[in-house]
Amino acid sequence: VTGLSHMLDPVKQVEIIKKVLPSAKRIGIVYNPGESNSVSALNAIKAVLEKQGMTLVEAAAPRSVDVAPAAKSLIGKIDLMYTTTDNVVVSTFESLAKVCNDAKIPLLASDTGSVKRGAVAALGVNFYDLGRQTGKIVARILKGEKPGDIPSSTSKNLELYINTTAA
Repeated sequence: VTGLSHMLDPVKQVEIIKKVLPSAKRIGIVYNPGESNSVSALNAIKAVLEKQGMTLVEAAAPRSVDVAPAAKSLIGKIDLMYTTTDNVVVSTFESLAKVCNDAKIPLLASDTGSVKRGAVAALGVNFYDLGRQTGKIVARILKGEKPGDIPSSTSKNLELYINTTAA
């Protein structure tokens, strides 16, 4: 087995949080507890935040209609909102952005496409580049290399997107 993942390094995500709002101590996150990728990303960033003396404040949203109410439940409890590549949250990102904008809470995303949808910034994977990296692995396999001999990895080519209007 081999492959590439778009899993993000939580240390780099926390670095961006601290650059956007250095005074932030309580970071909100709306996520779908039914998505294992979301729970995994949540646990990873939570561990890094705790090492930095910060707290992750969670709100579950198992369905897209739950995203805005979950975000509203965090108002007054957080300094900044952060999102992973949670499919439920990304599917209705504008509703999350509206809640954050109305409450004047910075919204950071890990999905770069969410920046044009209202996030202040995102440090994430360029999926076109990830596809090209995957193609290189496929080419190696087609040339006879065994997949098990090719280590799995994550994309190292992260891109920072900033939405000056949202900022």
